Parts: sequence; C-alpha cells; structure tokens
Amino acid sequence: MRKRLYSSCLTITILLGSVFGISASANAVTDEQLNGISKNCETIKTNLKDLQHTDSRVRVYLNRHYESVINNLTAPLNVRLIENVISSKNLVDNQNSMVSTQTNFVIDFVEYQRVLEELVGIDCKANPSNFYNKLKSVREKRGILKEDTAKLKKLMSDQVSLVTALKESL
Repeated sequence: MRKRLYSSCLTITILLGSVFGISASANAVTDEQLNGISKNCETIKTNLKDLQHTDSRVRVYLNRHYESVINNLTAPLNVRLIENVISSKNLVDNQNSMVSTQTNFVIDFVEYQRVLEELVGIDCKANPSNFYNKLKSVREKRGILKEDTAKLKKLMSDQVSLVTALKESL
C-alpha cells in the first residue's frame, strides 16, 4: 500500500514537474507544456485521483490527531490549572491558537478538496490551459494547508515547552 502511494506521488511529481517545469513561479505556460498536459492527460488524472483518495485519509488522520491533543491533553490541563488557581495564561492562549488553527485547517482542507475536484473534472486533453490554471490554484491551496500543519506542529511544540516551564516553576 505504501509502495503504491509512494509510486503515485513520485509519478505525479515527475509528470507535473516535467510538464510544468521545476519553477512554480512562472506565470506563462508554454505550448510545449500544454502539449505535455494533453499527451499525459490520462496518467495525470489517474494519479490526481489517487492523490485525492490519499489526501482524504491523511486529513482524517491529522484532524483526529489535532482534536485528540486539544481535547484530551491541552483542555483538561488548562481546566485543572484554573481549578487549582495556577496562572496559565500562556497555556490558555496557546490552546486558543491551536483550536483556531485546527479550525482553519479543516476549512482550508475542504476548500483544497473542492478545487482539486474541479481540477480532476477538467478535460486536460481538450483544455490543457484551463487545467494548468486550475492546477496553480490547487498548488496555492495545498501551500496553505502546509502552512496550517506547520503552525499546528509549532503550537504543539510550544505547548510542550510551556508545560515543561510550568512544571519547573512549581
């Protein structure tokens, strides 16, 4: 299963990287790139559908993980600290940031899935230019998700540091 996932991701990277060039910042698409999209349309679409399926499972896993950390670790700790009249403003602020960022992650992922679904629905053989433009949108949405997960990872790391500092101060 992992080998197939790795193979699909590698194929997408190679196909899209070679078709679109390495630089994602280039605004203009060349005729050669459009021809590459048309020529490899079926393979690209198959790999994008595999990516959709994999991304969906990853989103569920990550969201469960984030919710578990917030609901089973962070929130109960903050409640106990408040009940014991121990100052925990930094921990509460961090928890609020985690909840807010996790909510943004869910919203951003739904938007990413919507744009990816639109991309998969485009006939890339007949409309490679539209396909390419939508692909740029998908890349932007995926970049936003990457930022969300990086922020959540940092907030969780900050949580560990804050708890360690609190433990040492008691």
